[in-house]
Amino acid sequence: MTYPKVSIIILNFNQKLFTLACLTSLKKITYPNYEVILVDNNSNDGSAEAIAKKFPEITLVRSKENLGYAGGNNLGFKKTSAEYVLILNNDTKVTLGFLEPLVRDMLNDSSLGIVQSKIFTMDNPELLDGVVSYQTATGFLYHKGYLDVDKTEYAKLLYTFSAKGACILIRREALKLGLFDPDYFAYFEETDLCWRTWILGYKVAFEPGSIIYHKMGATSSTMRSAFINYHSFKNRIRTIIKNTGPYTLLWMLPIHITTCLGLVVFFLFSDQYNGSLSILRAIWWNIRMANETWKQRKKVQSERKISDNEIFNQVMKNPPLSFYSHHLSLIKGNLTK
Repeated sequence: MTYPKVSIIILNFNQKLFTLACLTSLKKITYPNYEVILVDNNSNDGSAEAIAKKFPEITLVRSKENLGYAGGNNLGFKKTSAEYVLILNNDTKVTLGFLEPLVRDMLNDSSLGIVQSKIFTMDNPELLDGVVSYQTATGFLYHKGYLDVDKTEYAKLLYTFSAKGACILIRREALKLGLFDPDYFAYFEETDLCWRTWILGYKVAFEPGSIIYHKMGATSSTMRSAFINYHSFKNRIRTIIKNTGPYTLLWMLPIHITTCLGLVVFFLFSDQYNGSLSILRAIWWNIRMANETWKQRKKVQSERKISDNEIFNQVMKNPPLSFYSHHLSLIKGNLTK
């Protein structure tokens, strides 16, 4: 096996201990050719100083403001030089040989644009933090394998509509439309990226031989639930508007907005007004930003190499109703935090 250079981007914001643990695990890997770019999003907990002291060999980029997940990773991307770029969450720990299977997939199949690791939860290493994510007719993702035990069906390479952003290897040439949308700040940015990757004619896959561990909720636990729901709904709506083909836009967007308005009513009757307000704010943001979103849509559609039907035939599945009830309970759980 050859070992092309990999640029690894890690983002930190006031999570010194998580980031130091992640970097410690990364330093032990067997892959011989990589660089680490650590972006500190204007932390005030001494993170940057501690990282610089313990890991002087990495490239430390200090942002003067909190650019969010999207903007912070975009800043780090400007410092990369390799053919392959790995986005790695700071609340992860990698295994010794996690990188080789990802790179091997890229070398063996030039149609792959993004490859995701198999991610186990750090608190319960027997459970998976999701395997693959399918698109659905509502525009909400169906996360198969979430908190499931490992199974034979998860022991092979699988195509996924959206990779889980905790650990993804990206082919640089698949970034013709850029990395993350900076207006997203946080949440759903990897889905937007993966959808654009499919549109460009590349595939997105899950690689079971690459194993990492993820501290679920480590980042979101520091954020208000209204913030999480607002950005999640805001970014999901924009992603649908930007990336659907003309026919798909005509049916998916109305279904999605109708579902969102149904959730507004549900939360009102459940006395969870923050939930309703977050969704309404997300819809209003997209109305205000319609012109900018439409400009981005034109750019994406001008580069389209594959139709929605060709994509959805591979990575769209409509889940059982129990999935939606579970998804709703998760949103409600956020609102009660």
